[in-house]
Amino acid sequence: MRPILIALLLAAPATAGVYSPTDDFIFEIDGQGFARPVQFGGGFEIFLNNTRAVAIEKAGEPVNHHRAAALDRIRTRKAKGVPNLTPEELAGYTADLIRAGRGDEALNLLQPLTRGRRAGFIPYAHLARAHAGRGEWREAADQQSVALRDVDFPEKFGRLSPEQLRWLKRVERDYYLPLLAHRADEARFTRGGSAPEDVDPLFPPVPPPRRPTDPVRFEEPNGDYKPGSMPEAERKKLPPDALAIVQQLVLWHPQDARLYWLLGELYNAEGEVEAAAKIMDECAFVMGYRSPVLRKHKLILQDAASTQAKTRAEEAAKAQAAQAAEAQAARDAERDYQKRKWWIIACAVGLGVLLVYYQAREVVRRFRR
Repeated sequence: MRPILIALLLAAPATAGVYSPTDDFIFEIDGQGFARPVQFGGGFEIFLNNTRAVAIEKAGEPVNHHRAAALDRIRTRKAKGVPNLTPEELAGYTADLIRAGRGDEALNLLQPLTRGRRAGFIPYAHLARAHAGRGEWREAADQQSVALRDVDFPEKFGRLSPEQLRWLKRVERDYYLPLLAHRADEARFTRGGSAPEDVDPLFPPVPPPRRPTDPVRFEEPNGDYKPGSMPEAERKKLPPDALAIVQQLVLWHPQDARLYWLLGELYNAEGEVEAAAKIMDECAFVMGYRSPVLRKHKLILQDAASTQAKTRAEEAAKAQAAQAAEAQAARDAERDYQKRKWWIIACAVGLGVLLVYYQAREVVRRFRR
């Protein structure tokens, strides 16, 4: 993995399925069309927290600036009136509604626009996301299917380049639609039941209505789970940009603990044990996702992360001690050098004085003669 860190950490990310003309694309696309992931600490974690902040509203507390900016845009566009909005303004309006936790408003606004299938791709995509936010997975999958089958994917939108749009189309078609379809199938059999025990079977991609038969596994065949790695046979099922794909989907569904768990598994597969442990701990204790498999993996990774942190601290202490010893040796060497220098100067001065004395004595002797 070659993670990248984006400098504009406060910019809003352009998330798969939710499009706003002011969004920035946070990934770098390589020459083969694959996206490079963003490193977790100080990078993706900040993007995710900023996205989540738009939906946070606490009684009696000031509104955070991410949510305040989104609400300001919503008020401005609502006052302008939907018929007077350009397609990109309408996209930004409904995107802000979805991110601010007002998906019902987006749903009511978009449904009339998509009747008769005359709307463009983005209204259908936002309608699918609004349904998904309500747990209406079958309706979300149906709208996403219409968006990909019956309307054209945009060739130009906001700040997105053609190669970025091509990558987003791939994410929409190969991963997001199968995710919605799989969640819809699960909902038929687990209505009112407990949370699924495993991650979403996104890899390798299986287009609906087919169902995944051999999804990627992160445990060894004997059930062992290893920190910082995954079975090589299973790794072959992942595309080169699997981590970036799931980062994009998590930004689209920032409160979806199951997707976030999958992101943690992929970070662990890339050797990012501490990031994976942090993600899984948040899934379990902050987001309240209950799964024996998640708990098992989390405990293993926490032990490994603790060991790594201890080892790193010991290595840092050793490095610091070595630097201190080196600095002390340099100071000792400098002190010895100064001693030698002043000894040489003193000897030279003494010798000079002696020579002057003898020379003066010789002058006096000759004068007397």
